[in-house]
Amino acid sequence: MAVLDVRDLSVAYGDHVALRDVSLRIEPGQILGLLGPNGAGKTTLMNAVVGAVRPRAGAISVCGVDVAAHPRRARAYVGYAEQEIAVFPTLTARENVRDWAAICGVPRRQQDEAVAATLSALLLDRIADRQVRTLSGGQRRRVHCAMATVARPPLLLLDEPTVGVDPGTRRAVLEHVRELADAGTAICYSTHYLPEVEALQAEVVLLADGTVATRGGVADLLDRYGSTVIDLRIAEQDSDPRTISVKVAGPHALPAVVQGLGTDLHRLVGLDIRRSSLDEVFDRVVAAGEVPADAP
Repeated sequence: MAVLDVRDLSVAYGDHVALRDVSLRIEPGQILGLLGPNGAGKTTLMNAVVGAVRPRAGAISVCGVDVAAHPRRARAYVGYAEQEIAVFPTLTARENVRDWAAICGVPRRQQDEAVAATLSALLLDRIADRQVRTLSGGQRRRVHCAMATVARPPLLLLDEPTVGVDPGTRRAVLEHVRELADAGTAICYSTHYLPEVEALQAEVVLLADGTVATRGGVADLLDRYGSTVIDLRIAEQDSDPRTISVKVAGPHALPAVVQGLGTDLHRLVGLDIRRSSLDEVFDRVVAAGEVPADAP
């Protein structure tokens, strides 16, 4: 059974349709990267999952519980670190995380261990006993993320969790997310940092104008919408090597390209394979307005 099952979801704010016929599923231990430009509907989708906005049509279930029919039961299965940081500024980082662990039902005898492990995973150990109001924006966001993850919920929604953090902290957040997924948590991870999605080996759903433009694994999307170019460097007798560039369907075409050199094969002195990045796929499919033929 999917942890999150969204079926034909539509949400509108007055005359503005924020989501239209969106469907997706997340299985236990799966990370789904939710991508799209500002205004695509990513945050609206997450808010609908936790019952904060009412859908115009469609259905959402979390761990088999219908969100519309039983919002409190469904919400109990979800950890949500939304874009707006929600922490208690006069409490310490440790107190914020510990109190939230209690609210989420972590047994008292397990709270200290759960809080300490989460603070450590997000590099908050050294500042754990400082009041949150004294922390930087990036540190507060980590506390916010720790509160959402301390109970290790079946479903975790992370909306731009690494905004304003340094590279070392970003790596720690990604490692924490990966560890939670390995332990069975289903994760919906919204971000504008596309290399994060690649690092997490996430499945991808690309939203554009409130609809699903395309979906699939990172490698699959790169194969479908990216390009691969093989640069072959051929030795010349009286000059620098010349480069022959061949655009191919994927790296698997390399043997055929090399064999195609024929009598020039013995003069091959090097080669490079250049592939599109996920950023380029994003630009092509969403930012450039190209909705592919497989869009639902």
